[in-house]
Amino acid sequence: MGATLRGRDATRPDPNGSYLFLRIGDISHDGALLTNDLLRIEPNEPINPRSCLCPGDVLFPNRGTRATALVFPGMETRTIVGPQFFIIRPNKTQILPEYLAWFLGSAPAVEHFKALKKGTHVPIIDRRDLAALAIPLPPLSKQHQLLEIASLALQERQLTERLVHLRWQFVNAQLVQLTKDSSTPITSLYEQD
Repeated sequence: MGATLRGRDATRPDPNGSYLFLRIGDISHDGALLTNDLLRIEPNEPINPRSCLCPGDVLFPNRGTRATALVFPGMETRTIVGPQFFIIRPNKTQILPEYLAWFLGSAPAVEHFKALKKGTHVPIIDRRDLAALAIPLPPLSKQHQLLEIASLALQERQLTERLVHLRWQFVNAQLVQLTKDSSTPITSLYEQD
């Protein structure tokens, strides 16, 4: 679990702070880090060194509806997360961090957590629920292949979404162009009392 910081000012931004603090909003729905400009803080109590993130750590939120895992890329400054994250340090001789993150967002994992989440307003995943998840473990070479296919599928989805947006913009621009010859001031369209 991430670091538990107590007190109202525990995560107050401090431009001279000695730690970076990664928040759920810093992670995209696709599991990418949205910014390298993380919040800088100065904790008001000592931080356990095991709470500092290492390159390859997999961060998985244990609260809310998001099932997005992030492979931490590493930062020059010590970086921590709050207790709303599980920090998973995979054995890289058995499982690629990227493969683990991908599987945590897959349909079988989402269904597993959905069935076990507790809480009505903010769903919570318990550590036991995470530990109970069975993860298929193909050889590392096959994990690499699966990740490559998943990456290509994600690129295809992003390009398709972009194409749909551009097509929508094009059609709307054409429709506006068709109305150019018949412009009138909006005030002349008001109903008369």
